[in-house]
Amino acid sequence: MKETVVFHGTVVGEGHRVDCKVRATKTTIDLDPDAPPEFSDYQIMDSAATVRLPDGDYQVLVNAEKLRCKLNRGRFLWRL
Repeated sequence: MKETVVFHGTVVGEGHRVDCKVRATKTTIDLDPDAPPEFSDYQIMDSAATVRLPDGDYQVLVNAEKLRCKLNRGRFLWRL
């Protein structure tokens, strides 16, 4: 089963640290209730703090993970 969830996160980098909300897709396997959920399709939700960030390299601390991303022309691009 898939559902959209929202987490509180923190964007860190380029001398900035701002709180944010991150939307993600949570996937659970109906046949195995003991299997941990998987999260994918992370998106940082725009806020007054995030739209003022300069382009550059960032980390997003969310859901006990550190995700790397790049901000380019106001858009967060996820790095693998």
